[in-house]
Amino acid sequence: MNNRILLNIRHQCIIFYLNAIYPAILKYRARKVGKKDKIEVVFFAMNVAMWRYQGVYDLLSKENRFNCHIVFTVPKTFTKEQQAADLKQMREYFGSKGIEYIDHEEEAGFDVKNKINPDILFYPQPYEDIFSKNHDFSLFKSKLLCLIPYSVNVAFHNYWTSDLVFHNLAWKVYCASSMEQHNAAKVAKNHARNWIVSGYCNLDKYCNNDFHDVWKVKERSLKRLIWAPHFTIAQVSWFKARSNFLWMAQLMLDIAEQRKDVLQIAFKPHPRLKSELYRHPDWGEEKTDEYYQRWEDMVNTQLETGDFVDLFKTSDAMIHDCGSFTAEYLYVNKPVAFVSDNIEQLKIPHSDFGLAALDQHYILKDKDDVLAFINDVVLGGNDPKKEQRTRFFETVLRPDVTGTTSQFIVDDIKKSLGL
Repeated sequence: MNNRILLNIRHQCIIFYLNAIYPAILKYRARKVGKKDKIEVVFFAMNVAMWRYQGVYDLLSKENRFNCHIVFTVPKTFTKEQQAADLKQMREYFGSKGIEYIDHEEEAGFDVKNKINPDILFYPQPYEDIFSKNHDFSLFKSKLLCLIPYSVNVAFHNYWTSDLVFHNLAWKVYCASSMEQHNAAKVAKNHARNWIVSGYCNLDKYCNNDFHDVWKVKERSLKRLIWAPHFTIAQVSWFKARSNFLWMAQLMLDIAEQRKDVLQIAFKPHPRLKSELYRHPDWGEEKTDEYYQRWEDMVNTQLETGDFVDLFKTSDAMIHDCGSFTAEYLYVNKPVAFVSDNIEQLKIPHSDFGLAALDQHYILKDKDDVLAFINDVVLGGNDPKKEQRTRFFETVLRPDVTGTTSQFIVDDIKKSLGL
């Protein structure tokens, strides 16, 4: 019997286990946990920008049967400087809200397994071996693992988005739409049986009327533009279609300076961009830190590295090249532009949903396009895509669920525990 046949047999056995046996194991675990007087729940937080569990945490903390813990963790892929900055920002964020948290005090991370012995764990990302040793989900495979993706996926569902070990072993994966669940089912070994359509986790925040004006200049005669560059800065192969920071860095500062009488710009970089620039031969730590500082110091600019919901809600438009924001910004239904000098190449890995989301964008390929978008759409108010964006939001982005997304998730958890 050759290796290919053996591998196929092993693959089929895994599929059989995940679909015929493992669901019953999860159900048994959930019912067993539901009989406990106190259910220990851990929410891992890696940075403020990717924190999606506030609503669920708030609701679950009010339930007498649950002890909820927020535990800080740091990704190994981030530099020490970035890790320190993220930890500092999380301390300020949760501290300002009066929310207790467990800090990241040692290299291995807080010993969650022995000091809390959690029953349910909510992770910010599904990847193995990216967090501290004591936080890796491989330590908790016998527990009830949950995931709320930090963004709405716009790419084809593949191994990384839907078929990792975490995806297949998780108790619950809450997703934004039935389209996302359907696409995941095509590639996941467990056919996405554990994917629950809850609606996007940030939808609750976008749909309420509460917000804090986070812009430096409160005068509304100045238009408010967000520039959100991705961390990809490679200039070769496919990445060039989504690698724009190097040529846009000075351009956006120049625009801010030249149009300061009518425009203010918020620099919203991907959390990983600073780490990548620190490693770049033409940038490094000193140049990167000086560049970021300029955005903080100019009279009509600001640096935004934390939670962005209020920033989005109080903005007028955005320019970006981030996959996660391709759908995210559409929830506020304002003019948005995607930067790429080869949009057809960039579209290749996108799902039908992703292509539809991209179609709501103005596409900018060079400096002239950037200037035209700012002058015509942002400052001039000429927004021909407004009607189709509104239609997309109403027919695609609004989930068919009752109540808020957070309440739906909490109700689903309680029901599944038999409470």
